[in-house]
Amino acid sequence: MADTNMIPSMNAAGRFEAIAPFDQVVDPAKYYVVEGLETIGKMESLHVNLYDLMFAPIGVPQDQYGTVLSRARSLGAVVVTLMDRNRVPTYVFSTYFKSFPVTDGVLYENMVLTASLGPCHPDMATELTDTMEHVKQTILNRHGIDATVRLGTVPQVAYTSRLQHEAFENTRKAKITDNQSDVARVYEMEQLLLSKDAYIAQLEANQVKP
Repeated sequence: MADTNMIPSMNAAGRFEAIAPFDQVVDPAKYYVVEGLETIGKMESLHVNLYDLMFAPIGVPQDQYGTVLSRARSLGAVVVTLMDRNRVPTYVFSTYFKSFPVTDGVLYENMVLTASLGPCHPDMATELTDTMEHVKQTILNRHGIDATVRLGTVPQVAYTSRLQHEAFENTRKAKITDNQSDVARVYEMEQLLLSKDAYIAQLEANQVKP
């Protein structure tokens, strides 16, 4: 137990770290919200079994928890209720915190954007290279996130006849309405602008001034 009594504020949210033995129940990788602060005396007046609530989950023998409880009480510890995203509570004495967010934390999740293409011939991997780069640049330009775009397959293999494969390919290619890469499109637009600028310059040069 630490000699300091670190009491977080109500609704403080983020990552919490606890020292032994409460580090067994407080996961520093989890996102918690402080949903309760109660004194030991208040918990006892409510006839809460503190051993079952706090010490049994961390494996403290029942004949030893009285000493720990007295030490926590002498330091003015409070019982802190941490609630994870699944609404599962964890109870910790405030004298067992190693660190916690001083200000309210902001939840971050690792997001993955996926697109199922269904069964495809392996040659599609080459065709999808430009598309993957286009997706990467679109995410960066529209959302400011430098995403990592990868091509993967699920562990499921299917086979089809050569005739059916050719029919699939013909149908797929007939649906393609834009097969230009971003680089080619930008180059085309630049050339168009240059030709328009030259045309405008020519009109201005030939304009008869009054």
